[in-house]
Amino acid sequence: MNSPTDEYKYLKNLDNIRDVAYFTVFEKYMKYKLRGAEKAIQIDETDQESLIVSKNGGFPIPGFVYTFIYKGGDFKVGTPPEKVREYKDFVPLVFCMGVDQKSFIGINLNLLPEGPRLQFLQKFYDTFPDFLKREADVLAENQQLALNKRFIAYVKSGKGQEMIKLFSRASGQNFGFGYRKYLFEKIENFRMIEYAEGKYIPFYDPKDAFRKLNQIQIYKLYGRSK
Repeated sequence: MNSPTDEYKYLKNLDNIRDVAYFTVFEKYMKYKLRGAEKAIQIDETDQESLIVSKNGGFPIPGFVYTFIYKGGDFKVGTPPEKVREYKDFVPLVFCMGVDQKSFIGINLNLLPEGPRLQFLQKFYDTFPDFLKREADVLAENQQLALNKRFIAYVKSGKGQEMIKLFSRASGQNFGFGYRKYLFEKIENFRMIEYAEGKYIPFYDPKDAFRKLNQIQIYKLYGRSK
């Protein structure tokens, strides 16, 4: 698997890259609800999602990115307390960092502007190079479940938020801005984004996902939070 930064440098020169990203990350999963072989449009795409469904019913696993329809209540964003604003995100895009029987937690990448989103993915890639540069592709291509076991163990040890803080300090960002919990009972059409499609995530525009605050307002609040 190539690094997110290298993929970004190549893909940004494509005229329709944002349309491709929107189709790949949103329409394919949410609008058309493609699954299995019909989902694998690119030759390098695999079907880790179906493997996970066959193993544990599709329960989220740390290290994967998920998208879904969320029918929960309002979320809050912003500091200090007197400037906190409420918003809704109906179609989150979440990098999973932990799970229990009733909910899962992670970084909602919709809340990170394009640059910080890319930096977060790159920091994760740099932290687990043995798995993401080599092992993940080999396992996926051979239709084996590609689990980042070292990251999963790290999260289970209770150090997930510490890792986010370290990533933020090293990048001069505030990735914790996107840290959220989602209740399974409020989730519909829960889908896993394939490894090969992660290269489109920095270009994905979550248009029309937000209510009460729009995308521009949320990104401005992110800029003030660093």
